[in-house]
Amino acid sequence: MALLKKNLWSIFYILTLLFTLYFAFVSYAQWQQLFADAKNSQENTLKLIAGSTQALYRTNEIMLDILGHRFLEDTSYQDNQNAMNMLNAALEESPAIIAIALVDPEGNMLFATNNLDVSNFPNLLEQPQSRASFMQVMDSETMVFGRTYFFEPFQDWIVPIRKAIRNPDGSVYRVITAALRLEDSFGHIVKTIDHENRYISLIVREDMHVQYASNGKELDYRPYQELLANSKQEAMKQAIAKAHSNELDGFWHDYQPISYVDSSEDTSQLVSIQYNTDYNLWFMLMTKMEVLWKEFAKVLGAYFLIFMSVEGMLYVLFRIIATAEAKRNADLLHQATHDQLTGLLNRSYLKNNVHHWIYPEARPFGLLYVDLDNFKNVNDSFGHHHGDLLLQELAQRLQAASPKEAALLRHGGDEFILLTQVDEDNALMDLAKQLIETASKPYQINSMRLHVSASVGVAKYPLHGDSIDDLLRAADIAMYESKRLKNSVHIFKDTMQETYLRNVNIEQALRGGLENHELFMVYQPQISADGSFYGVEALVRWDSSILGSVPPDAFIPVAEASGQMPILGRYIIETTFADIKQIRHTLGRSFSTSINLSARQLLEPDFASYFIGKMQQENIEGRWLTLEITESLLIEDIPSVLPLLHTLKSYGVQLSMDDFGTGYSSLSMLRMLPIDELKIDKSFIDAALTDKSAQQMAQSIVTIGKNLEMDVIAEGIETQEQLEMLTRFGCDRFQGYYFARPLDKEDLAHFVKEKLSLISHRPV
Repeated sequence: MALLKKNLWSIFYILTLLFTLYFAFVSYAQWQQLFADAKNSQENTLKLIAGSTQALYRTNEIMLDILGHRFLEDTSYQDNQNAMNMLNAALEESPAIIAIALVDPEGNMLFATNNLDVSNFPNLLEQPQSRASFMQVMDSETMVFGRTYFFEPFQDWIVPIRKAIRNPDGSVYRVITAALRLEDSFGHIVKTIDHENRYISLIVREDMHVQYASNGKELDYRPYQELLANSKQEAMKQAIAKAHSNELDGFWHDYQPISYVDSSEDTSQLVSIQYNTDYNLWFMLMTKMEVLWKEFAKVLGAYFLIFMSVEGMLYVLFRIIATAEAKRNADLLHQATHDQLTGLLNRSYLKNNVHHWIYPEARPFGLLYVDLDNFKNVNDSFGHHHGDLLLQELAQRLQAASPKEAALLRHGGDEFILLTQVDEDNALMDLAKQLIETASKPYQINSMRLHVSASVGVAKYPLHGDSIDDLLRAADIAMYESKRLKNSVHIFKDTMQETYLRNVNIEQALRGGLENHELFMVYQPQISADGSFYGVEALVRWDSSILGSVPPDAFIPVAEASGQMPILGRYIIETTFADIKQIRHTLGRSFSTSINLSARQLLEPDFASYFIGKMQQENIEGRWLTLEITESLLIEDIPSVLPLLHTLKSYGVQLSMDDFGTGYSSLSMLRMLPIDELKIDKSFIDAALTDKSAQQMAQSIVTIGKNLEMDVIAEGIETQEQLEMLTRFGCDRFQGYYFARPLDKEDLAHFVKEKLSLISHRPV
């Protein structure tokens, strides 16, 4: 399967090669079979021809032998008419014989059948065509074939056969000879057996004169006038030597044909030969190889059609599989490089295709890191389904607002990356603001109108990094700078890098600080308007063994961002409860304690049960505890926070809105919250004496609190003037360096004792 996925067509080519090899093997085997069948058929035909010729001429030899003895024994031989009657009777038994004649040992014709005038017949010893065979018959006990030649008296081509008639002493008395019509003797046998004219036939004498030749078509008498071609003779010798390992005696007595391919002439032929030792004749059948090739071509053509059909079907099958696989791979690639929810490119695409943007001599470009503000509220308040629908619409909006050449990616969650050829600061700022404006428009999701904002961080290549990781880190740092203000954009600067590195160092050191107990609690007193001690605000401090003293406004945000706030928050609560319990025991009285809560801490699912459980465990009544919650936290996540606040209120816990006036809370929203106390932010206190608007703001906060029946506390009191002004405005309680710095539990106990002592000695 892995190979199939990796290279489907390699399998097709391998199968094609295997099929081709199989086709070649089958073709070769078929050729061998066809050749063997042709050879066997030709050899069998040759055996039939040779056997039939042997039988026929053995009959003719017997006939000649009988006639010869009749002439030798019958005294009526002197009567030519009786001899004629005898010969004519023999002719009726052998229609192929033209005539039979008696020849004396000197080669003279004595008489012939059919009343032929032999006076004009040539002397057989003097005639070149018959001299050798006549002399041979004189020395032979068996019948001898003469050369095939054109006999002038008959005006026809004849095949002479002769048999010597001997006296009892062995001397030749007469030679009886018969003239056979060429086509009615050898030709008749060959045509009878090879009636389809499939073969080229040759019967050759021992002296290599052709006795009979047929190409299965028109008659051609030229071969009878010359010896068998030397090339054919040589091919015969080599074939015989090869078949019988140069032992020719084995061939002469084998009586079995041998076959070979003769390529000595222009046309190659399959030749089968057999030798007749009785009459010293070579029987030869030949088939042109082109005939076999044509037959093989027909078979091969049929096989080739089958092969091509199978190959075609295989190709179609693989094409279908390849198309399906290509589509599947394309789908998988799309899934791997595109976000499933929005359809945008994803971080995998960015990782694998960043080389299209970053390469030697690449032109500068900008990277925009877009992150939604408070998107978690949408998921928590309305469900992830609504959040997903919002992200889908947001993706469409961002895509429409992006430049054509830009690449928009969903980096994860509610974070988006935009790569663009735009690289000038002003143009990048304009583009980022356009994206923010687009993202901040209301969303109509299932009849619900939802609002979100976006923060954007911008990095530029190659100014801010020469790798995608460097650019993402720079844009991320700039984006978090924008997050502080919300709905804004920042281009990365080196100073942001310093802040980022400082936060990284704080994060790493904080983990060790929690484990090594480097954090501790201090408590800043809160004083009532009449000067009496009211309570304290619990504040966490950190003396790092690595970084030294780290202020809370530096490490608290880092703890929230790095996920360490749950541990840190529980440390604050548990340590505060333990310290306050101890101080209360020392003083013999209770007092109010304010504890700051972070956003992440308050939104923990089990926070209410945990806090109430700890409160009951330390035997601290809820009315002596105040939880300070920032205004921005309440505004951002009211649906999630409100049930929690009511739960805490049911146990008597007081709730304070910290840093009131710095956020965007409305009076209507303030009325619906179970708030007991408003805390004026130090920024207003610092400017109240010199800035009339800040003074009016502080006075307005006090007025609002009174109208809503809430207590008002001012933090950051450092001078008598500030105290007098806020007392005049009607503020209920005060906190700041004017009264005391944050104190450890021992110093706090001492401070409270002194404060109580002063009150007890105050004049009435």
